[in-house]
Amino acid sequence: MTNRNRRSFVTTVAAAGTLGLAGCLSRMREWRGADGEPATSQSSDGNDGDEAGDRLSLPGDPIDRFENLGRWTPMIDAGQLEAGTADPYVGSQSAHLTAAEDTEYAAVYRTIPDGLDLSDKSLSLAVSFTGREQLHLTLELFAPNSRNVHAMQRTLVGPTDRWVRVDFGTDRVEGQPDLTDVREVRLIARRRADSTGPIDCRVDDLRAVDRPETGAVMLLFDGTLESHYTAAFEQLQAYGFAGVEAVIPEAVGETGRLTNAALSELDAAGWDMAARPRTGARSLDEFPPETQDELIRGTKAALESRGFADGAKHFVTPRNVLGSTARDLVREYHEQAFRFGGGPNGLPLTDPHNAGFFAGDAGDVTKSYVDFAAEYGQLAVLHFEHIGENGMSERAFADLLEYVDTQDVDVVTATDLLERTSGGDR
Repeated sequence: MTNRNRRSFVTTVAAAGTLGLAGCLSRMREWRGADGEPATSQSSDGNDGDEAGDRLSLPGDPIDRFENLGRWTPMIDAGQLEAGTADPYVGSQSAHLTAAEDTEYAAVYRTIPDGLDLSDKSLSLAVSFTGREQLHLTLELFAPNSRNVHAMQRTLVGPTDRWVRVDFGTDRVEGQPDLTDVREVRLIARRRADSTGPIDCRVDDLRAVDRPETGAVMLLFDGTLESHYTAAFEQLQAYGFAGVEAVIPEAVGETGRLTNAALSELDAAGWDMAARPRTGARSLDEFPPETQDELIRGTKAALESRGFADGAKHFVTPRNVLGSTARDLVREYHEQAFRFGGGPNGLPLTDPHNAGFFAGDAGDVTKSYVDFAAEYGQLAVLHFEHIGENGMSERAFADLLEYVDTQDVDVVTATDLLERTSGGDR
């Protein structure tokens, strides 16, 4: 496969977001029931403007807004479930999941006796957690039973105490799940990185949208490293692929880094030059708010001054963690943002500022996520650092590109993705 028609991909995904759930909307309304989950509702947290409007204009249709928690049951020895009435994402409440320090995880489930058709759908969820820097969230569909599981997951790395949306991508398939007959939905929150302390998270607005017929792969190169030009560029050219380079303006021209001439050549070949502030060994949230603003705003301005205005619309999170201040600034200055998520993303994105990537050098795991993107119309963002010496071997990189080329996916840039993005985030 040479590089597929990106305009066709953009049109297809945009149409999916517009069409929503025409095929199974009535069944979803039946599942939600007639006891009053609102079709549209604004959060009571006092926020207004773009954030409130975004929640009412997302693609697709809500499956459950957790207004009736009697439908959900905590799993045995898996924490507690209660209504969260302070700052719900939509409606009058969210689902509040907690687990004590000696409890492994927090998990709830809901059964659907008559089954639910979620074939050809992408699922997303609003999530807010507190008390820890990272959380791992899994959404499992039993279709029709526990021997046939379609599992989706996401690693969350902030901001804490804020609502974000997760566009779930497939992580695991057990048996032969029939997604036209989903009989149980299960949500599981686990600790990540730090294994101590309680779990405290809220979820809201479980939503489904028609997914595109063709999935997508993005090749994201981080760090302005010279090997992206010397070892990767020519190989991508052979397939007609274009990548995304996360540019640290201060690093350009340094030893082992890309030069201005190399960046210009990549740009001319269709690559995006995305913004990646230089933070050293620290995360953005470790800097004072005014410094965060300078870093984010200054990096974008530096790219624009070098002629990379299109790429400067996109942000790649240094060291992955994003606090509340940085989140607001990224949203103010950029139209799309990427950071570690540990798996593919559902399409179309309901939160373009929370697109997740995963390691491109993880061998069979990386290839399996490319497979899932192809099979389920998802977005797999493959993240690379060094290619060649001190990193992924050129042979392994070539093998991966060949593998991507054989799959039924479009290879897209961040600009391609943005052109079809609808909806928003909080």
